[in-house]
Amino acid sequence: MSGASLILVRHGRPAIDPDTPPTTWPLCPEGREAVEALAGKIAAYRPIAVAASPEPKARETADIIAARLGLPVDVDPGLHEHKRQRLSFGTEEAFREKIGRIFASPGEAVGGIETADEACERLAGALARHKGRPLVAVTHGTVLSLYVARLLDLDAHDLWRNLHTPDAFVLDAQGGLVERIS
Repeated sequence: MSGASLILVRHGRPAIDPDTPPTTWPLCPEGREAVEALAGKIAAYRPIAVAASPEPKARETADIIAARLGLPVDVDPGLHEHKRQRLSFGTEEAFREKIGRIFASPGEAVGGIETADEACERLAGALARHKGRPLVAVTHGTVLSLYVARLLDLDAHDLWRNLHTPDAFVLDAQGGLVERIS
């Protein structure tokens, strides 16, 4: 397959533990299996580099994909999730409501020290630092939604609500969508 420049991946499904911060969650067994299947589909684009957020769920996702491709993983802190350390996970419904507030006020630091706009710019900067293309970059749902929505002129909150774990967006050199792989 051709035309791919960037394959932006949302990590696989984590093992959610409401008593620990989401930044420490690993993948659950089903999440690892789903990432294995995704890795096979990504391989068709012949990526030459893999980068990942340092969070365990993203790093594990990248490790699985990189093993399939025979590539090393470059851990990049710029690929981490939106900084919202003052928003606890809580119930699924409460979490979704909190995330909705972030998307509704992209210029405000809702629940943390970083605005949604700043998170999107941080991710864009991190991706620009990686010169190898096609690049697989493993990141997180909120920041991925913000970035992809800007490129494709979509509603970021709607995109976030429809993400899968894992999910991948194959983008060309101009930022256009080649394929979505879920």
